[in-house]
Amino acid sequence: MKDFFFTNIIISLFIIIYSFDISAKDSARYSVGIGVFNYMEDGSPPHNDQSGMINLEIHSGRKMFNLIKPFAGFLGTNENAYYAYGGFGIDGYYGRKKNFIMTPSLACGYYKDGREIKAGNPLEFYIGIDMFYRFKNNARIGVGIFHISNADSGKKNPGSETLVLKYQIPLGN
Repeated sequence: MKDFFFTNIIISLFIIIYSFDISAKDSARYSVGIGVFNYMEDGSPPHNDQSGMINLEIHSGRKMFNLIKPFAGFLGTNENAYYAYGGFGIDGYYGRKKNFIMTPSLACGYYKDGREIKAGNPLEFYIGIDMFYRFKNNARIGVGIFHISNADSGKKNPGSETLVLKYQIPLGN
């Protein structure tokens, strides 16, 4: 089931990227989010249910290859799990005013499990998508969903899905 879910996310990301309008300009931004870690309640003992989480990210305003924007982030749960990561995202702008944004992203980072899912490896990979509404002042509000997994590089690979509500604040013009 998890492989089917992961394959569908990848196929959907390619379709979304293909339909992107990437011409809008945005500045660097800071993101604050709250959400549910492991919302699909997968995983292994001692923790196989949901927990609250906070998510902080910083996104570059510069594009690589006129398309890809780097970002770095941190996730912490109320079960003392932490994930620090860095990666790349692509903003796709929709609507007449380009105020609807979809951002697929890929990242990797260090995971410390605490009382959360025992991931099998501290190196974890992140694949996700954010959907935002952008205001006139370039602030954004939206939701994100992402999957964290070690891509079978550890003894086990339970993975986790996270659902997060995000608010992004521009850091300049």
